[in-house]
Amino acid sequence: MLTRNRQWGAKLDQLHHDDLRILAVLFMLVVTSFIIMVASLTLVPDSAMAIVVFDRQSPIYPVTVQNFLFLAFGIGIGEVLTRFYCARAAERQIESGLLDVSQSRHLTDTELHELDERVVTAGAQGNDLHLHRLIHRVAKQYQATGSVGDAQAVLDSSVEYFQHEIQLRYTVLKYLTWLLPTGGFIGTLIGISLALNGAGSLPRLDDPAALERWIGNLTSDLGVAFYTTLVALILAAVLMFGSNIAMSKEQRALNRTGQHCLDHLLSRLANKPS
Repeated sequence: MLTRNRQWGAKLDQLHHDDLRILAVLFMLVVTSFIIMVASLTLVPDSAMAIVVFDRQSPIYPVTVQNFLFLAFGIGIGEVLTRFYCARAAERQIESGLLDVSQSRHLTDTELHELDERVVTAGAQGNDLHLHRLIHRVAKQYQATGSVGDAQAVLDSSVEYFQHEIQLRYTVLKYLTWLLPTGGFIGTLIGISLALNGAGSLPRLDDPAALERWIGNLTSDLGVAFYTTLVALILAAVLMFGSNIAMSKEQRALNRTGQHCLDHLLSRLANKPS
């Protein structure tokens, strides 16, 4: 089982970052749709869970704002899972011993060239891992100029570029954390509009039973309208929490990668004579 998991992990590591995102999002859409279907079949339509969470009594169910929010939330969870996986993959690269190419104090030109070839062969394209790209850029710069200072400048600028790259990878998540509460507010406005439309037909004021039913229907419709915002805000809070945790994990992995290259690559290079 452990060997099989490692094989799957190796195959996933060879996928490009964008392909991995697409697979995760499609998987979470299928899972979310399955959960909605199971809930539709198992929950009693009049139960509080069905009304509050899924708006099960809607005449157009399953085409409801809540289900749309759950699908958007599923896409967001797929993005978060991708970010967590990429952060963990970066940490695995640090632990893989890729830079343990020699026991000598300084790397020779041959060893550095072999290291660069290993990086390109092992997947400098692959999942767009930062360690591979840093090693490749530093090696090329050092081979071109023979200056450790120039190689370190390339390392520093690349780490800054990768930090900006990480920020860009969270664009979809930032949009989804905005879309969820916005969709909830839109659903609330739609529910209030429908409730007020139904409130226009007043019953006879001398009929207490009819008046009580009218007030009950009005408050019930308004309650369902506000439940939409409640569900949206809870989903947005969960998604934002996962997004922030994943971003901090990715940034820590990038910092570790930069320090790893500094300690095990740059420190083993020496300036070549002009």
